[in-house]
Amino acid sequence: MHLRAVELRDWRSYRHVRFEFPEPQGLRNVILVRGPNEHGKTSFFEAVTLGLFGQSGLPLVPRARGAGSDDGPDRLATTYNRFLAGVLHRRAIAQGRQSCSVILEFEADGEPIEISRTWHFAANGQHKAYDEELRIFEGPDRRAVAPPEAETDRDGWYRDFIARTFVPASLAEFFLFDGEQVQRYARRDMSAQVREGIQGLLGLPILKSLKESLLHYGQHRRSNAAGPSDHKVREVEAEIQRIESEMAEASRRLEEATSRLPDLEEESDSLVQCLGASGEASMARVGELAQEEQRLRDDARGATDGLAELLAGDVALALAGPTLRDEVVARLRAEEMREQWEAGRKQGSANLDRYVDDLVRRLEAVIPPLEEDQRNTVVGAVREAWHALWHPPPEGCAEEYLHPALMGATRSQAMERFEEVANRSAAELSGLVATFRSSIASAEAKKRERLSLEQHAPEAERLSARLREVSEEIGRLRQQRDEAQRAIEALEGELAAKRQELGRHTDAIGRGKPALRRARQAEAVARLIDEILAEAVPTQVGEVAEAMTGAWKSMAHMADRVDRIEITPECEVRMLNRRGEDLHGIEKSAGASQVFTQALIWALTHVSGQDFPFIVDTPLARLSHDQRLGVLRTFTDRPGQVILLSTDEEVVGDKLDAIRDRILVAYQLRVRHEDGVSVTTLEDDLL
Repeated sequence: MHLRAVELRDWRSYRHVRFEFPEPQGLRNVILVRGPNEHGKTSFFEAVTLGLFGQSGLPLVPRARGAGSDDGPDRLATTYNRFLAGVLHRRAIAQGRQSCSVILEFEADGEPIEISRTWHFAANGQHKAYDEELRIFEGPDRRAVAPPEAETDRDGWYRDFIARTFVPASLAEFFLFDGEQVQRYARRDMSAQVREGIQGLLGLPILKSLKESLLHYGQHRRSNAAGPSDHKVREVEAEIQRIESEMAEASRRLEEATSRLPDLEEESDSLVQCLGASGEASMARVGELAQEEQRLRDDARGATDGLAELLAGDVALALAGPTLRDEVVARLRAEEMREQWEAGRKQGSANLDRYVDDLVRRLEAVIPPLEEDQRNTVVGAVREAWHALWHPPPEGCAEEYLHPALMGATRSQAMERFEEVANRSAAELSGLVATFRSSIASAEAKKRERLSLEQHAPEAERLSARLREVSEEIGRLRQQRDEAQRAIEALEGELAAKRQELGRHTDAIGRGKPALRRARQAEAVARLIDEILAEAVPTQVGEVAEAMTGAWKSMAHMADRVDRIEITPECEVRMLNRRGEDLHGIEKSAGASQVFTQALIWALTHVSGQDFPFIVDTPLARLSHDQRLGVLRTFTDRPGQVILLSTDEEVVGDKLDAIRDRILVAYQLRVRHEDGVSVTTLEDDLL
């Protein structure tokens, strides 16, 4: 079966558009419809869904589901009539048109079949119940398909015909789904997904509803058959009512827990990620960062002092250059020599008079005695000889002092300082500068981290407190869920026993009455359905698990970690590696959960054997690059028709290249505005 055409008239932004879909040819089975957000992709999806199923298709429509609708199709944010009030094109009534329509043209086994559904509206744009027209035509001659004249439930007859001819309602959500629905389904526990999926595959929700209806029917019949004076019957009936009331309360508590757990678990994961990203945002850590910052600033200050000392002393001398330094050292050495010469001369002059006095005494004792002139001549010659020892000054001696403040040891220290300066290098100065810069940069980084933590520490503490609250609430709800499940199981057994007891009493009172016979028959069928429900799901888990394994390996990132998926008869999921270890706990990301759900959807449609077209609206949200490629390749690798509704940023580039050889035709949605009203048009997409 494939969809040949979709024609929309006055449906949301579609004034009048006809999509033509050629028959799949070999591997080319993909219809690609692309357009930016708010260009009509979701409107197309809604038109196909409601055009086919009418009111029973409303749970499949994303805009009809509320925020709390994660647990099933019965939790809707709007009614069918209220939803339809927004689908009529905004200019239709003003231009004299008070209806919109969807025509779906299929081909099954070579025979055309057409569904035409028209909705009529009042002048104020409101849709009224039963103001809807459904027509079905078969064959080339367009034979009208309609219920027999004697059929009282015409809507039910059409629903059954559509389920038999196209796809059962219980399987519809696996052939017609959008990215939002995948995210909603992915938030459920894996085992819950599998159980609900297999039950939908087998049509078990209908059987469950039928079983409950039969049991209520049987109880009602027995109650009517029992005499009002039969006290025992009334007691048992009261017990049954009590048990049913307790079961209703347990079911309410179970539903409350199961509906709130996914959101709380998602919030818990988000809080853990936020806290992990922010690190140890505690006041203790803030104190550590402050100490580290101060230490680094002390290091920078030490480098600054060293640099200042160099700049004030050695660096200034070093910058003077070696020539000037050498000249200064040479001058200081000359002055040192003069100081040494002057010191020697002064010391000699201090002893000269004593020496001369001693010489005079010795000359007076010479025999024969010298004349006074002779003695004076000798003494004068000695004095001149003494002075000749210190004149002229030695070579290299300074003529005068240019640095009289540098004398003795001080001059020596100055010369040593000049010699040490010559050994200074640029690397020493650069090292101090680098130390300063590094210390300041590290200190500033610590400061920024400290300020950030000081800013976010209260938020982190708030998140931690909220995480504790959420964890406690999750634990409480899990306990509530488990207790409610156990209570329901126990009450079901008790209820079955009481119903049997009621049956025995009412049989004894009015054995043979037609009402009791019908009650027994209804209860017998209900018990048979119970047996079918208990045995049905385990019969399918193996085939679904095998199909899921193949789909998972095709879609998932690093899929080689999982060797096979196993599903127990109780629908518990095990994702096993080659050593048989369960890796179920490692695939917890939002993307991995969606891949699991999409693998389940693919497996269910594959196992069902249905050839109904696969229609997907934006299936790639929150997936990694490799996961997107895997999902696209897997979804399009099927024998039947695949219609992909994509944004202008999804199936592009290498994603488009991955399925290009499977694309049969592609359309581009365009929007123009006429006096502020959007009108969607269609053109070929040349890719």
